Amino acid sequence: MSVQQLSLRQFDSATSIVEDAVDRSPTLDPWCSGPDWVVAVHRAFAPESEPFVLRGDPGFAAFARYATADGERIVAGLEPLWGFASPLLGPDPAAVARMVVDWLELDTDWSALVVPGQPADRTALLPVARELSRLGDVGLQEGITRRLVDLDGGVDGWLARRPAKFRRNLANARRRAAAAGVTFEIVDDAAGVFERILAVERTSWKGRELDGIVRPPMGSLYRDVIERLDRNGRRRCVIARMGGDDVGYILGGVRRDRYRGLQLSYRSDLGALSLGHLLQAHEIGRMSAEGCATYDMGMDMDYKQRMSDSEMTTVMLVVRRARPDTTAGGR
Repeated sequence: MSVQQLSLRQFDSATSIVEDAVDRSPTLDPWCSGPDWVVAVHRAFAPESEPFVLRGDPGFAAFARYATADGERIVAGLEPLWGFASPLLGPDPAAVARMVVDWLELDTDWSALVVPGQPADRTALLPVARELSRLGDVGLQEGITRRLVDLDGGVDGWLARRPAKFRRNLANARRRAAAAGVTFEIVDDAAGVFERILAVERTSWKGRELDGIVRPPMGSLYRDVIERLDRNGRRRCVIARMGGDDVGYILGGVRRDRYRGLQLSYRSDLGALSLGHLLQAHEIGRMSAEGCATYDMGMDMDYKQRMSDSEMTTVMLVVRRARPDTTAGGR
């Protein structure tokens, strides 16, 4: 098998080919596993780490090398925080795993391999685990759950699947917002969009607690994500306005038929207007009309359970290297 090791720049420059491998992968998160997300997260949160990206006939393996506080060398996915993304990109994840194993068997510069974003379904997971077991003991760890909204039928279809109390509360919120003069602006112009949502964020509870995109790594991440999405027309943003001011926003991205919610905030003193729910309902209608089939709300939270129709859970495989040979030279 011919295998090439790529730099992060080379991986990023092959975005269309990588995304084709993502789309042909049967079990991964199709939005977060692509370069628009993993490259931006890696640059924001792990710029000092060394990418470990392979390209071969089965597809791509998108990893990086990290050092723990005690000096342990770990190979893990390019996305170093949440574990949304699978680093095994191709129609046969087990074949991609085999490509990684073949390479790492001859490489001494690691002690553990972390493979996030894997299907919780054992039938799909076991072929990958079997390949990885050639390197050492394979353990299964808890991963992450996303909440998904079915966009079939638009807002009316979505509301029909919600409890009567939810529908009543949303209708009341719409009336209160209209009476207060709230309007919703679709922001297509790339100029200044990050600065506008950052200004809103500073007025939110996240801003008061120095959380969200007001924190430098998160701010760097979302500035990068916005720029990347704007280049290919995938960024979606709506800003709620009242009295001439921006008071709330929802930011997301579209790829193929999937809309991924990224960030949402609103002015902290306007909680009674339910701007968060109104912004999400607005985008459910807009993305359905645009032809999207799924709204991925991201990480599981209580309020998302009330709004969503299903969930997607992935797990993490961790391989502890068996008897590393410290005398052999690395690749």
